Amino acid sequence: FTLHAHILSISGDIPALSKVMYTTGHNSYKACRFCSIRGIYCQGNRHVYFPLKPPMNMSGCQYNSENLPLRTHEDYIRDVTVVKNASGSSRKRKIQDRGVNGRSILFELNSIRFPVSFPVDIMHGLFENVAPAMLRHWSGIFFKDDQDFDSNYIIPNKDWTEIGKTMEKNRKNMPFDFGRPPINIQQHSAGFKAEDWMNWVVLYSLPLLQSYLPERHLNGWAKFVHATKLCLKHIISMEELTEIRRLFCEFITYYEKYCMLSYPFIRNFDIKLYI
Repeated sequence: FTLHAHILSISGDIPALSKVMYTTGHNSYKACRFCSIRGIYCQGNRHVYFPLKPPMNMSGCQYNSENLPLRTHEDYIRDVTVVKNASGSSRKRKIQDRGVNGRSILFELNSIRFPVSFPVDIMHGLFENVAPAMLRHWSGIFFKDDQDFDSNYIIPNKDWTEIGKTMEKNRKNMPFDFGRPPINIQQHSAGFKAEDWMNWVVLYSLPLLQSYLPERHLNGWAKFVHATKLCLKHIISMEELTEIRRLFCEFITYYEKYCMLSYPFIRNFDIKLYI
């Protein structure tokens, strides 16, 4: 018999996918490969951010997390055509407005549909992005200078010391099925691998943080934890997919309301809305 192989899905981190999709990358004004949300430039950090609601004293569009302007395969083809037919300074503006800088060779494959054939990479998107960012919030080192944020979620160093010791004490008590044993997060978080972050999120974070985080912050983080657990299932039902989306939307709403306030929204968190 004749065996036909077809590429249906391509995964990777954002810089890698930007190269194969010919998109403008995570620090452009139209960085999201799934929707047309437009970024806001923060002069202080020299980065483009993607808040659902513009921060105070900054202009921009307001978006509904449950009804974002999604991009389709046909949208990509139109954007590529517009950029291809432009030249000079006009082409640079078109690239910035359209979020693509050329035509990917993957358009030649009938089995590939932009952007649905390029799903979110859970390792980079959740475990090596959101998890360490939230740890920096809780440790009080996310902001480099004085900003308007709800500081009552900051956990003092002495409490982090206790959390780290608890993790170390339980190394030998963890079943082998859990994978890598817990590592002191206070001392060794910089060396955490994706598996360490995964275990921290789904196994350890809620029980270890419940005595230290205020209830609204613990509940906000629980949204992310429960959504991540559902994402890790081998088979996900349509009902569970709806629940995942709801939980991530609620986590994003919590994050913008309590963790950032008037400060620009951390880039790439909105990618969770497309898992």
